[in-house]
Amino acid sequence: MGKAPWRWLFGIFLLAVSFLIYTLHYLIFRDTHHIFIFGLSHLAFVPIEVLLATLIVREVLRQREKREMMEKLNMVIGVFFHELGTELLNRMTGFLADPRGLDERLSGIGTWEEEDFLKAVASALSGTIE
Repeated sequence: MGKAPWRWLFGIFLLAVSFLIYTLHYLIFRDTHHIFIFGLSHLAFVPIEVLLATLIVREVLRQREKREMMEKLNMVIGVFFHELGTELLNRMTGFLADPRGLDERLSGIGTWEEEDFLKAVASALSGTIE
């Protein structure tokens, strides 16, 4: 038989420490009634602690996993559009009647509002350049 998993050893260690503390409590106060009452109440609260800890830890891990997945997805999307976007824009400028100054008109695209995008689309569809 192989080595005992560390979790089992750690659990046995924690039980031994608890037993030693209860023994010390008994040696000091000689009150088994108090030990059993509080021991039982602490034991009754264990499932609630496990439930709360499980729900909280699970939610934290789920949020972190979701954030990491979104970061990876954004990287993939960024690489895709970086690789494809430059070539696509170069090819599409051939369809513009007057591509001069296009870079200046698109320079603030990161701060555009919805109406700015609508104006740009309308301008591109009409063939006029503002």
